[in-house]
Amino acid sequence: MVELNILLNFIGMIFELFIIIFAAVLLILILKKYLIKRHKLTRLLLLIFINYFIAILFSWISKVFVVLQSTVVQDGSIVVWIYNRILDFRLSEFFVTIAIFLSYILKVNVFEKGYTAIQKYAVIIYGIFSGFYVLIIYETDNTLLDIFAFLIVFLYMVMVYAPFLRRAIESYRTVEEKTYKQAFLSLAIMSISFMLIFLNFAIDRVLIFLGSPGFTLFYFLAWICAIIGIFGAYYGYIRPKSSE
Repeated sequence: MVELNILLNFIGMIFELFIIIFAAVLLILILKKYLIKRHKLTRLLLLIFINYFIAILFSWISKVFVVLQSTVVQDGSIVVWIYNRILDFRLSEFFVTIAIFLSYILKVNVFEKGYTAIQKYAVIIYGIFSGFYVLIIYETDNTLLDIFAFLIVFLYMVMVYAPFLRRAIESYRTVEEKTYKQAFLSLAIMSISFMLIFLNFAIDRVLIFLGSPGFTLFYFLAWICAIIGIFGAYYGYIRPKSSE
């Protein structure tokens, strides 16, 4: 069983390494565009994907821990605290939570003139709750708490990206220029893909709770959705701006 766990984590480690390389290329493209134009929204998108990139990196590091069979003495130190939260994806979820909040700000700037009070406070309060849960409400080897963590972040994704999806579809239907129609369609695909990432991760954890060794089809579907979402972000925002 230990050998199987190491093998599965090794496969996950290699798979996520390709995701890291792919995300790094996107970050370089966004950074390059920002350094040329110094545009506010490009800076915001850069910050969003820096947080996503860090989340992916910590997920990959968790696989490295398992493959190398690294362990720490559970003595309650800050090193152990960080180690446990990296190992169980919690630190990754925290950075994703930050990225989701920044995505809400991006949505407001792209599609709306300003914040509405109800939306703003709902996003802030739920974001604080999500961040608190994924970092603090934790118990080693408690898969049920991990399932709730994934679902909480998934709901935060839906809270932010579902309206983003709606506005992208509306803009796609009303805009005439082909380049921007494709851009809004790409943003809609990005929104759907990002929402599906944590839904698939949650399903994977449910199957682990039911006895699966993990790394099910849903784990790989989650990362495929991440790739599609990254493509959507690039073609929806960076590429249309490249001609300006």
